[in-house]
Amino acid sequence: MAFAAVLLATPALAHSCYPAWCCDDHDCRELTESKGETVTETAEGWRLWDGRLVGRDHAKMSPDTKFHLCEEPTTHAIICFFAPQGTS
Repeated sequence: MAFAAVLLATPALAHSCYPAWCCDDHDCRELTESKGETVTETAEGWRLWDGRLVGRDHAKMSPDTKFHLCEEPTTHAIICFFAPQGTS
């Protein structure tokens, strides 16, 4: 029974690290290189695999060692971007 409770709680925990103003249900996710979601650091900020640029002044500190992206589902406008600590 306790195991089932943990499984049911997992989706809620997945969004608990994101601020409520930035993440509306499923807007946020960890970026996965194996899916082609690469991030390259530039002098201006971080260049995403699709060419979008996130400026340094818009990035937030990641809750872990991974990049995270929150975007509007229809337009793909970036709501929040989280970069791991240690990146400039």
